[in-house]
Amino acid sequence: MGLFHFSAGLTGIKYIALSNESSANESTIPGTSINHQYSKSFGFELDFRTYVKDYITTGIEYFSFLRPLSELQISMLFSGFTAYHPVFRSCNAGSKTGSWCGKCPKCLFTFIILSPFLGTREAEAIFGRNLLGDPGLSLILDQLTGAAGEKPFDCIGTVNEINLALCEIIRREGDSALPVLLRRYRDLEQFRAFRNLSFSDSLKRFLPNCLPARFESILKKALYD
Repeated sequence: MGLFHFSAGLTGIKYIALSNESSANESTIPGTSINHQYSKSFGFELDFRTYVKDYITTGIEYFSFLRPLSELQISMLFSGFTAYHPVFRSCNAGSKTGSWCGKCPKCLFTFIILSPFLGTREAEAIFGRNLLGDPGLSLILDQLTGAAGEKPFDCIGTVNEINLALCEIIRREGDSALPVLLRRYRDLEQFRAFRNLSFSDSLKRFLPNCLPARFESILKKALYD
């Protein structure tokens, strides 16, 4: 982080903008404050901003542009950028080959979080297959939804977001011919707990952040207009 500020000072740049969303605040292990990547949390952002102003400079603004949004909201916005759907990647295992491994938490999470907006067929076109039809991903599904003891130590959305997305997928798909992981999920207590919650309400939130006013207005326009 210090290198960013050094570079910004040399080049006269005022803003250092990251892309950490509000979902990064959730602890990885329930009942604890353990976050697998604390530097992405809002707590770190606040602490580091204070440190910069107290000990480095007051002329540089450090913030995350996506902080007010959840992964679910980001997926809603990204679903409209169809030109990037064939080329974007969010898979650690496939990072060296530019591919989706289709077997890791990030792959299953991304498939789930996009499907309420794209539909499972469009998501399948991105990943090459329907990941919700793979029984080998059952344990990962349980970890993502909170049915298991802890979340994967990976950059994924919150347990609530994932459950809301799965319930919305089931609502859109209907009860006929659901893939195996959705049938499994429908039998979990998480489905019963989330199925009657408002999916649309979850897309309207704008959470605390450190955005300068000009950037906050850009984000609100994209979200609400």
